[in-house]
Amino acid sequence: MTATIKDIAQKSGFSTSTVSRALNNDPHILVATRKKIIQVAKQLDYKPNFNASTLVTGGSHSVGIIFPSTNRYQSNPFYLKIISGMNEALAQNGYVATIALADTTEQILNIVTTMAQQAHIKKFVFLYHEDIDPIRNYLDDQKLQYVTIDNSKAGTGVFIDNDNDYFGQLAAKKIMTDFKATNILFAKSHSHLLFEEERLAGIKTGLAGSKARLSIIEVNTSDSNKSVRNQLNRIDGIIAAQDEIAEFIYQVLLIKGLDIPIVTFNNSLNVFNHQNNIYSYDLKPKEIGKVAVEKLFSIENLAQLQSKIVYHIS
Repeated sequence: MTATIKDIAQKSGFSTSTVSRALNNDPHILVATRKKIIQVAKQLDYKPNFNASTLVTGGSHSVGIIFPSTNRYQSNPFYLKIISGMNEALAQNGYVATIALADTTEQILNIVTTMAQQAHIKKFVFLYHEDIDPIRNYLDDQKLQYVTIDNSKAGTGVFIDNDNDYFGQLAAKKIMTDFKATNILFAKSHSHLLFEEERLAGIKTGLAGSKARLSIIEVNTSDSNKSVRNQLNRIDGIIAAQDEIAEFIYQVLLIKGLDIPIVTFNNSLNVFNHQNNIYSYDLKPKEIGKVAVEKLFSIENLAQLQSKIVYHIS
């Protein structure tokens, strides 16, 4: 487990405040104290998890951005575009972003705790939602403000999400009108994600009243492509729930020498840029980031909100 300022404080005998100030070269900390704290930090292999300058200036002008520990978020350009939009909006408010990112939930909780207690950051944005989340529980207990870029079937608070039903309807009309598909396969993950369910609902609405037939398959991109290959007979159009699934199916089509149009979402993979029979909807991640910041600064008493508010971006 990654060492924290609390660990250094416990081993060195100094308070967490003294440790934090020493690690950030506070001139009021004695040289001998600083040397001992730095020595302990090296012994524990301590690595700061966000800009040390935040600890010096305080968190009054910083917003914490909380990643989940799942790698698919950390490497997805979609979320990098969200952060880009957030940075633009934060700069207009005189704020900067501070990232909480680590390999485990426990490590991220330690980072967020340090942000709140040592850097005095009081506003946060989650890039995900989980029904059971110790990080969210901590922010609630401390009455700190946050908004969530995601959605859930339950829960309270402010959520910012794509209008997935709307984009599903667009995808259905696209695959029928532009690609003339009548036997359509919807490929989604095996994780039963809410946004995929919402897109599927929109697809069904978009296909209602038409002669198009819809079949559904769950795809595990880490498995062999046999299950996908067996579903491609008589299919003349594919809607993928997200770009990663579309890329996987695209590879299967190349291997089989098939030319079936694909409509997907996120517009985050360069692999599709020059393919005439593949269309990926831009879900406006920068706009999502900007709206998240806008709501974070405009809604009062976020921490005490007992209802659920969802802002859909379309």
